[in-house]
Amino acid sequence: MPWTEVLKEPVDSQLSMFRQATARIHVDHVKAGLRAFAADLFTRDLISIADYVATLGGNALNYLTPDKSGLFRDMVTGVEASTLTEIYSRAKYGGVSDIHFLARELIDYLCDELDRPDSQWSNLFRNAKACGDNVVMMTTGWRNVPSTANVLYEIVVEEVNVKLAYMAWPTIINVKLPRIAPPCEDYAILSIEERERVNLMQDHVIPAENFYRWGGVHVIFGDDVLVTGATADKVLFESMRSGAKSFRALYLVAIDPRVALSDASVEERLNGMAVGKMLDDTVASLLSSPDYQPILRTLRLLFGEGNRETFAAFLPKVPALTWLRLYKSALGNEFLGQEQCTPSLMMLRAYLTEFGLLNSDGRAIFQ
Repeated sequence: MPWTEVLKEPVDSQLSMFRQATARIHVDHVKAGLRAFAADLFTRDLISIADYVATLGGNALNYLTPDKSGLFRDMVTGVEASTLTEIYSRAKYGGVSDIHFLARELIDYLCDELDRPDSQWSNLFRNAKACGDNVVMMTTGWRNVPSTANVLYEIVVEEVNVKLAYMAWPTIINVKLPRIAPPCEDYAILSIEERERVNLMQDHVIPAENFYRWGGVHVIFGDDVLVTGATADKVLFESMRSGAKSFRALYLVAIDPRVALSDASVEERLNGMAVGKMLDDTVASLLSSPDYQPILRTLRLLFGEGNRETFAAFLPKVPALTWLRLYKSALGNEFLGQEQCTPSLMMLRAYLTEFGLLNSDGRAIFQ
């Protein structure tokens, strides 16, 4: 039954049916509209924000809502969350220390939960051990260049696996989802309907039945933020329909659904709390870290037409070897074929050639 029909029931019945549905995830709940139903309950103050996030197996460390000043506040305490949102914003553009800070939050959360005998996470791994099952981590799909979520959860899996190994529980298998089509531009400002269309045609390639055939597989989906839930719900639907035994999602941040489900561009406001659309000293500092790893979002910022006029003057502010990594990443993701990026990439090619890092064919000179 569609969950819109449940809205006709008395409130007590609505809540009872919601509790039953969230206690045991079923693949049909995705298409039947359980998430929208949960958002409606939350809007009517009938469930908490934690209840909403948990609707389809979700868990979040922070719940944020934008205020009238343009800042974000913690939905539980009401405290203004500038420190967190600025760290998050820098991490979205590849800030090395910021990604490690956020990874530590996720690692500490999972390790604490594993130490609790009655937590859902300890139950997951204990039962997986008893049944000889596997636990896999899936993050957002990527095509040669990672997103922050990909980098973040690679760190998390590596560290949590040390804890699991000493507990003699199954370690997490990090499954990297490929993205065949070029990634969608400006995903963070798309509406719910636009995100659903992108997720159907242009997003992650999720393992099919053969992946689950030879043993029990439990899926954890890791992302940095829950906005509309379109990506997580696709992974849930596809993985459980193909044979996954269970599904859980883990987010660093969940955004207030009263805002996110009516204006998904709130994600872009969160992304821009410390890093805007300009090539400034903050961006130069992030790119100058010796451990900097190219991130897809940063490539769009650097090579998009919005910063073309200031690009040449910005080049000397970043180490040449970092520019070489960015250049290779951009070409590997077919940015050279994007009209809005070609001029800046050609400027960068000339710059790196002058530095002696590229030959006349535009290929790297190995030192």
